[in-house]
Amino acid sequence: MNDNGFLPELTGRRFAIITALACAILFAMTLSNASAQMRLRPIATVEADSVLLGDLIDGAGDKAGIAVFGAPQPGASGMISTARILLAARDHGLGGVDTNGLSSVAVRRIGRIVGAQEIVDALQKAIVSQHQLPADTEIELSAGQMEVVVESAAREPVAVRSLSYNGASGRFEATFVVPGSRAMEINPARVVGNVSDVVRVPVLARAVLKGDIVTEADVTMERRRRSDLGADIVTDMARIAGTAARRPLGRGSLLRDADVQRPELVERNALILMTYEQPGVQLSMRGKALQGGARGDTIQVQNLNSKKTVEAVIVGPNKAAVTGAVINPQKTSARNDVRAQ
Repeated sequence: MNDNGFLPELTGRRFAIITALACAILFAMTLSNASAQMRLRPIATVEADSVLLGDLIDGAGDKAGIAVFGAPQPGASGMISTARILLAARDHGLGGVDTNGLSSVAVRRIGRIVGAQEIVDALQKAIVSQHQLPADTEIELSAGQMEVVVESAAREPVAVRSLSYNGASGRFEATFVVPGSRAMEINPARVVGNVSDVVRVPVLARAVLKGDIVTEADVTMERRRRSDLGADIVTDMARIAGTAARRPLGRGSLLRDADVQRPELVERNALILMTYEQPGVQLSMRGKALQGGARGDTIQVQNLNSKKTVEAVIVGPNKAAVTGAVINPQKTSARNDVRAQ
């Protein structure tokens, strides 16, 4: 320090040395800070076909956008060793990366999941169009073919590329892609499945008890695969309406032929009105039904006057028409309500 209290002026050589030393210290500090900022990520999540330095190294700076590895397929994952990552980083001028104690980094590629329903809808539309099948035809994919994963940017609907269908067996094979997916353009997905013949069948909308008459209001029509139905399942509403339940049936029940019957109009051992008609003759008398039955059934009936057994067809509640000429009008008393024309 001179007499004025100021530091002595530095010579040119001394100034140059001090400046160089300061720059070296500053550079070392910059490298130290850079090294402290660059650290491996334990998991890298990517969307594109390539893995970038910035996906793997936190703090890669202006080198973050450099592609260094190929990415897994959409929806898949893989591992990259730390040694390979550090080598790639050094090749692009990044040194001193903190490994974060990792021996490898997991790389996961996200994508768009194309679900089973989207696939089925596209296949169903193609099969109906190409093979002139009913619009409500249903298809079922074989197990293990329920979804695919494509690139996130591939947003177009499924497109069927090829389709073969065996009408006799209902078996089909197809390939499809998702437009915009490079992976699927290279390797289209292949699926197999079956076409189901769908029919509308009556199903009980409410529970019924034994003997209840089933009306159209008690039944709803539902679509079911024919292959799921037994041979005795009733598919025609006309065969059900107006019938009586043979046993209690729960709501949602499919109806079988054995579940219903025509309503019984005559009970066994009931007293009924017997009629007999011939040209010019009309007779009526009381009888005892030896059998029960519904309209149109032929049953055995005992004539209460003659005690003879005759055949008669049930024509209404406790009414039956004698089918054979077995009644002698001369031997029928007025007490049996005989009327002659």
